[in-house]
Amino acid sequence: HGDQVAESDMEISLDGDGARGRVISRSVAKGTSRQVFYPKMVGNAACFGHVQCDSIIMDDAHIESIPAIVANSTEIHEAAIGKIAGDQLLKLETLGLSPEEAEECILKGFLA
Repeated sequence: HGDQVAESDMEISLDGDGARGRVISRSVAKGTSRQVFYPKMVGNAACFGHVQCDSIIMDDAHIESIPAIVANSTEIHEAAIGKIAGDQLLKLETLGLSPEEAEECILKGFLA
């Protein structure tokens, strides 16, 4: 929050047959904060890797999520970027919550 800056750079190498790796990044940015996430999964054998980046952006904040899969084997690998839909806020507001209450509800559920 505020004007904080967070940077995360990681690389996971899957070197053995049957190796599995999963990276799930969740973040909330508020104010004028800035976050950069760069998770990289490298598959060097018959393995499975999943990279997922989910973020909530508020105010004038900035988030960069750059998931990467490097497949050095013919096995299937995957990457995903998730987005929290704005229609969730609208749904909660139609159920009687104020915009602030709806936002707080989504944040609590997201970070749980």
